Amino acid sequence: MKRCFFGMLLMTIGVSALAADVSVLDRAESMVLGERIYRDGLLPDGKPLKGYVRGDVEIDSTMFSCANCHSRGGLGSIEGQVASPPVNGASLYNPRYLYKDQIKNTISKSRGVSRSAKQLRPAYTDESLATALVAGVNPDGREFIPIMPRYMLEERDMKILVNYLKQLSAEFSPGVTSEIMRFATIITDDVSPEDRAALTGILDALVTINQQTREQRKHPQFSKMFRMLDTAYFRYITIDRWELKGPPETWRSQLEDYYRKGPVFAVLGGISGKSWQPMHDFCEQNRIPCLFPVTDLPVISDSSWYTMYASKGYYQEGETAARFISRVETTEPKRILQIVTPTPEGEALASGFESAWKESGQGQVETLRLGPDQKIPESEIRELLRKSGPRTVLVWGGPESLPVLEMVAGQAPDSDCFLSSRYLGKGLKSIPENLRDRVYITYPFRMPEDEKRFEGYAELLQLGNHVHNNEKRIGSRTFSMVHVFLEGLKEMRLDFYRDTLLDVIGMMPDQYLPDFERYSFGPGQRYASKGCYVVQLGKGTNPEIIKKSDWVVF
Repeated sequence: MKRCFFGMLLMTIGVSALAADVSVLDRAESMVLGERIYRDGLLPDGKPLKGYVRGDVEIDSTMFSCANCHSRGGLGSIEGQVASPPVNGASLYNPRYLYKDQIKNTISKSRGVSRSAKQLRPAYTDESLATALVAGVNPDGREFIPIMPRYMLEERDMKILVNYLKQLSAEFSPGVTSEIMRFATIITDDVSPEDRAALTGILDALVTINQQTREQRKHPQFSKMFRMLDTAYFRYITIDRWELKGPPETWRSQLEDYYRKGPVFAVLGGISGKSWQPMHDFCEQNRIPCLFPVTDLPVISDSSWYTMYASKGYYQEGETAARFISRVETTEPKRILQIVTPTPEGEALASGFESAWKESGQGQVETLRLGPDQKIPESEIRELLRKSGPRTVLVWGGPESLPVLEMVAGQAPDSDCFLSSRYLGKGLKSIPENLRDRVYITYPFRMPEDEKRFEGYAELLQLGNHVHNNEKRIGSRTFSMVHVFLEGLKEMRLDFYRDTLLDVIGMMPDQYLPDFERYSFGPGQRYASKGCYVVQLGKGTNPEIIKKSDWVVF
């Protein structure tokens, strides 16, 4: 019945009219509206695009958009046993062939040798593409699988979508030539020379290996990464250093200046001790991928696309504490007191806790935010502890906040405390030994005994040229970024489109790399490490870190 209805609809809108252009719209507006249909499942009037699967099951295209299956770049994807083919113009408007060893969209030659192929389908036209979208059949008349939606598109909306698909991934993204791929890294002026060297040493090694692999055939262990055996895939890599100086409110304009002078394909890593917000906003606005900057103050967003972070940083530790506490079974009310230092780190920890605590449906949290001088108001805290009688006290501060633990022990002896290992840093082992059995610590990294097998990764990439103190995990986190980037570069093949780089990374299996328990990916996910441990300290001056929870996954 539905197939009959779609056929009548197709006759009504008149597919021959699709040959006409969208002259009522300028090209930019047409692309914006087409992108909205393709990526978000929303028609130009803002209403959801209606579609049907399995004959008569209506779907909401905001949850079942074209990009969900075919990727934002239109180059297809594989989800379980379902392979979604490419739907960009270069693929659709050329015949599709089956080779003995792989499927390609067009007949090609590999190193000058012609390859026999069987045609899977002829090229689409505007009319046959409209038929495919509405009735679910290809140019040969073969029906698509039932899970492929059949869409209800009126003539104008069909023209907009067809025009968008014809232009999708039609031109390489900025920063790519036949010989070179240009990248950048971002460094803010609050970063120490030592920390800066820990980042740039890795990136310099990447550039050196890339060049030597092509020119001198050195480092065969990296040849596969750079596809040196097929020169069509190879590009020289350059990495500019975008150094930002002065107040953060001026960083955006500095980035715009750098980009005007030399567009890049993506931003590789970067480092800042301050919020990544200005860099995040710049990359989102200009649609530039930014891969795993070394920051513990990332932007927390459900809608951003172009910046991928290793984790949510301090925010994620706050989330972990909330989930851990909410799962503890108790007959008493879970009275929580949160003491927050007036720093970006303290506020991020508190924000993560409050968000996850609210989601868990628990009670209110009493919060004391310290003044900007960061002095511990001893009498105020003692009085607050006496009145509220908290079961758990969250102390979101650095080593300077450790005296609060003694206050809690004296005024609320039955209370537990939570601290952040990342914020405490070296001060972690300064927690008084007599209080350690009641102090819980969020620990976002792999357990120390499990990290030993990953030692030397950074040194391997640097080939012994640079050795840095890895206490801040800058070199190892940058190594992990390079690993993920090269894996994505391999999978891109000749499809040098920014969205495709992010698409292929999103389809990668879990990666087991230094620092974090694992890097887990998925389409549209932007925080790779999705968990954290809760630990306690053992006895002695060099205490053991004792795991008190499994990896708390988000």
